[in-house]
Amino acid sequence: MKVVKVRSPFIIEVNQSGQVGSKITISIWNGSAYPTSGTGFYSLSKSVPSASQINTSYNVSNYVKEFIDNIKPTYNDYPSFEQSNEWIKFQVKRYWYNGTAYTLLDTTEYVGVNGFLNYTDGYQNPTSTKLLLLANTNIINYYWEDPNNYVDRKIEYLNLLVEKDTTTTTTVTVKYERNDSGTYSSTQNQLIGFSGIYNLKIPISLVIVDGNFVYGCKVTITLTPVTGSPTVYVFNTYPICESKFTTVRCSFINRYGGWQDIIFFKQQTNLISAKGTDYKLTQTALNYNTSIGQFQMMNINGKQTVKLNTGWVDENYSELITDLLLSETVLLDSKPVTVKSQSSDLKTTLKDKNINYEIEFEYAYNLINDAI
Repeated sequence: MKVVKVRSPFIIEVNQSGQVGSKITISIWNGSAYPTSGTGFYSLSKSVPSASQINTSYNVSNYVKEFIDNIKPTYNDYPSFEQSNEWIKFQVKRYWYNGTAYTLLDTTEYVGVNGFLNYTDGYQNPTSTKLLLLANTNIINYYWEDPNNYVDRKIEYLNLLVEKDTTTTTTVTVKYERNDSGTYSSTQNQLIGFSGIYNLKIPISLVIVDGNFVYGCKVTITLTPVTGSPTVYVFNTYPICESKFTTVRCSFINRYGGWQDIIFFKQQTNLISAKGTDYKLTQTALNYNTSIGQFQMMNINGKQTVKLNTGWVDENYSELITDLLLSETVLLDSKPVTVKSQSSDLKTTLKDKNINYEIEFEYAYNLINDAI
């Protein structure tokens, strides 16, 4: 599979000797069959700029992005399938035109996710891969150590794109190991009897269903193909006990196009602001009622903002903070918010010693329900 981050341009070029024009078709779907007309099907064409400049190019990212709808994460105790609206498949056919007929050059299938590239990454040219974790494995995952034994809670997860070539001879495993002094482990076999491309939700720990991981765990994801070397991802997870402050789970789409969570462990400050329009009243009599004022407010509504603190975190949390500020979809405890903070220092242990980030959010709805 070739994975495209659709928040950055993805350019399809047609540059065939002798062409006077070109065409591409885009079929976008997330199911068993791609469309050849109607919704999800686009046909784009153009003429060459000049006889000496015959290269034609098309940016397909915006067409694909319309079909990805990140709303909120859904948590499971074990690895499971991600919702179909969180990612998309699309196919591009390239044609060149000689003045009388279009000739098919090639057909390529891609996977689209709502991620982005940095400017310094340059031109987006996705390479083929069989396994892709939509997260940075170098960043340690922290979760709240619940004093009530995780009753009615869900554990955070990371997204994993998998292309499984065969139903039985290709294997995908997720191994959870204690990363303290214990030697206990649990291996979850994935996609048994399945083949194709899938987006999986990989919980960062099995602690909710297996108390052996109460002190954290090491997660190893392995795809073993029929031939060739396995593809392996490894990341670590640790609990943090917080008994004083109420923790807040912040969920957002990261730069890789997958769900990411930051748990804000420390102090939070809530603020409510209200605004409306005032107008002047006309008294009904000369001997007016002094309990009735001269002005009254109309169309009053308000919003709530909250400032949250991460607590002490690692230096590489700067990537998560960057992704949070740039994310288009952010939730606090499953409630939609916008990130009100427009900037943040990217802190280092050399300069800042202990690193804490304070981020301000605004809930993305009015306090008084005026939705129509």
